[in-house]
Amino acid sequence: MFLNRAVTVAALVGGFIAIIISLVYGGEGNVLFATIAGLLFLTSIATWKYGYLFIPVITQATNIVEIRGDYEVPSSRDYIIKKTHDGYYATRFLEIRFYESSIDKGEGEKTMMFESFEKAISSLKYIVKISLLISAIDLSKHIEEIKTKRSNIEVRRSAEGKIKADEVIRYDREIAMWNRLLDRLGRGERAVEVIAFASTTAFGLTREEAVSRVNRQAKELKTILSSSLACDITDLKDLDMLKCFEWELFFPTTEEELRDEVF
Repeated sequence: MFLNRAVTVAALVGGFIAIIISLVYGGEGNVLFATIAGLLFLTSIATWKYGYLFIPVITQATNIVEIRGDYEVPSSRDYIIKKTHDGYYATRFLEIRFYESSIDKGEGEKTMMFESFEKAISSLKYIVKISLLISAIDLSKHIEEIKTKRSNIEVRRSAEGKIKADEVIRYDREIAMWNRLLDRLGRGERAVEVIAFASTTAFGLTREEAVSRVNRQAKELKTILSSSLACDITDLKDLDMLKCFEWELFFPTTEEELRDEVF
């Protein structure tokens, strides 16, 4: 919820203020301990916000396994596995980021998009689940946020000589997406926010077989969806993966709660 984001920002500001006050008014000992405390405090906040980047590295190095009822989250924290009497089931989750919409295309382009998607899906030899979480947007707050996001992407895009060609294409797609959205909002269209992810499950008689199969399926699925839907597909790990797993049963009930979940 909004309170959690407010606490995060307040905690960061408070940490910096505490360090500055200690440096100005405290003795040498106070300065040392206050600085250490401040660094540890900021580290804890960074772990909460960006823990998905390095927590899997720590758990894999220490071989920590998380048990969730009948399911197991391995130390790599990039898939969920379940043991049955017959063998093992492994599931991986992928984030889908759409940059194009059929609303902005003509009839011919729409037909080509849907045909491309159908052909790609028909080539799959396993079951795939694509989930969408759709939330209405409060336009009074959202337009400025969209402009800010577009501006940030434009700044990254301006460093063309320092980024790869595929990143340039991705930035152009995202900028075009924000422009189309702002244009639709300017025409008074009702806006919604979509969070999309795909999941694929594989079975194996052994743990290794199930994991190997689900990894191959996830790799193939990333290629098929990204090419047929002109979107970016990324592997979900750690807390992001677990959120998608939990959302299969219960998901946020308000716009603010949903945005807090992905903050």
